[in-house]
Amino acid sequence: MDNQELIEIIFSPGSRVIIEYVDAQEAIVNCSTRVEDLEGLYLVLQAPLVENIPVVFRESQELTLRRLADQKKEAYLTNVFVIDIRQGKIPLLVCSKPQKIEKTSLRHFSRFSVDLPFKYTIGATSGSGMLSDLSLNGCYALIDQDPQVDEGVVLNLSVNIPGEADIIVKGKVIRKDHLADSGKVGIAVDYHEISDAVKEAIYNYIFQLQLTSDRFFGVKPDL
Repeated sequence: MDNQELIEIIFSPGSRVIIEYVDAQEAIVNCSTRVEDLEGLYLVLQAPLVENIPVVFRESQELTLRRLADQKKEAYLTNVFVIDIRQGKIPLLVCSKPQKIEKTSLRHFSRFSVDLPFKYTIGATSGSGMLSDLSLNGCYALIDQDPQVDEGVVLNLSVNIPGEADIIVKGKVIRKDHLADSGKVGIAVDYHEISDAVKEAIYNYIFQLQLTSDRFFGVKPDL
């Protein structure tokens, strides 16, 4: 497959991409949007929304684009420039057509920091909390004091992952930490039962987090 064919596949209309750019405060910002069209010499993107408000870009602004590869173990990366802005309910960014495509591989990781609400049940008892990190093998969560939750207990967890239906997994508490400063309890959970579909949803979510955490285009992550 030549470079032109690859570009047309990667940036086909409707494809979701991550835009990375430098804002007015010179901070690196990442946000997600979709390809509107690939027309001739131009790539047209929907302006990303933050709290339902379109992000404002300027002509000639440089953008880094990232797109998850189909096999979901690599990402494509390229740089483009904003040529024109078509105003509308959702403005469209008319950008230069990508010329050079690079790849970055999925970094091996143990856990990834998150901030996700979840619910748990133990028999007829239920509670809720926040996940503070997540991996394909387990998670760490903060909950209120609950005498039912102790080391060795198996919990049914329902986790709200953005872009996915709530996932359900059964996990065993392998460690319980009493956090005096916060009044919360920290629990480390190893998955006891997890379906392939749930594992795939976690995998995809963590990979998307990784894409938005790699700060510089062209710097390949550690393998």
